[in-house]
Amino acid sequence: MNKQVKQLIGLGLAGAAAGAAAFGLYRATHPSEAKGAPAPGGTRRRRDLTDDLFDMPDGVTYGDIDTPDGGTIHYAEKGSGRPLVLFHGVTLRHDVWAPQFQMLADQYRVIAVDLRGHGRSEVGSLGLGLPRLATDVATLLEALDLRDAVLVGHSMGGMTLMRFCGDHVDVLDERVAGIALVATAAYGTVPPLLTGASRRLLDRGARQVAGGRALPATGLLNRRAVRMVFGDAPSPRAIDIVTRMTTSMDDAHLIGSIQGIVEHDARDALRATRTPSLVVVGTRDTLTPVPMSRRMARLMPGCEFVVLPRAGHQLMQERPNELADLIDALVARIEGDVETVAEAVEADGGPVSADQVEQPVEPT
Repeated sequence: MNKQVKQLIGLGLAGAAAGAAAFGLYRATHPSEAKGAPAPGGTRRRRDLTDDLFDMPDGVTYGDIDTPDGGTIHYAEKGSGRPLVLFHGVTLRHDVWAPQFQMLADQYRVIAVDLRGHGRSEVGSLGLGLPRLATDVATLLEALDLRDAVLVGHSMGGMTLMRFCGDHVDVLDERVAGIALVATAAYGTVPPLLTGASRRLLDRGARQVAGGRALPATGLLNRRAVRMVFGDAPSPRAIDIVTRMTTSMDDAHLIGSIQGIVEHDARDALRATRTPSLVVVGTRDTLTPVPMSRRMARLMPGCEFVVLPRAGHQLMQERPNELADLIDALVARIEGDVETVAEAVEADGGPVSADQVEQPVEPT
């Protein structure tokens, strides 16, 4: 396979769609870091990004849900209370959310899923693609009888939730109280992939896999590609974890997942969504950069938008303290304790400041 295809696949392995270099032009001005006091009311202890934060904690239980097409949905869970359901990006697995299990399972019923074709979830006869992943979200919510859930989707996991909002409105209205979209995009995810030439390269890779031939030595590209999606001074342990996940993914599942991302367009679904929502992005995210994320937030009625300075694409690993506080703030808004996420983080006094939260504008 030629150099272009290697670049396409190598960058796709990084935990979102390929094309990090193409988004370098979109980097936003980097505001200074907010300096906050500890935890909301002193209730949450801030965590340093030590190696043990990236390990799944003790007490996690695991399960599998059978899908009608013969696939499975593998999930991990810990804790009790309001369900907090986490969906990872392409090439990743449920345990990329280990920091959230460690920080939030004392307050929520934290559940993280292996999307089909990832980790221990089997694909099934209907294959991959965002419509199928969205149906799996509905299947999970119904099988576990989850209600008043907050759904958090990272990268392709966020795209999956957008498709779920459009395709399964009844389940959304009955079982979901809020949605956080983290480092993701509503459409036009990777411009180079949307050109005719790049589509042909992707199709060539798909034919190669279908013919029983492996993709070329993508492992040589992985660590460099993974490092590109992180922001400033990432944890080497986090990079190692993501690299191991990307290298273990089946080639055919990788191709199928990226094809689904290429076709993604959730603008109509987002315009129709009335569920309380939050969009979060890092200033150093070159895959789903700030301008793209802001446009997405403006599609959604009532959606608040947060930019985290000097963070890249892997926010659950790079900024777990900030993400935990933002989830708490979204829940406070849902429960009526505050009117906005901005109000909640201002009262919190934590690492996210109120001036980092952009208020909703009229949907476009």
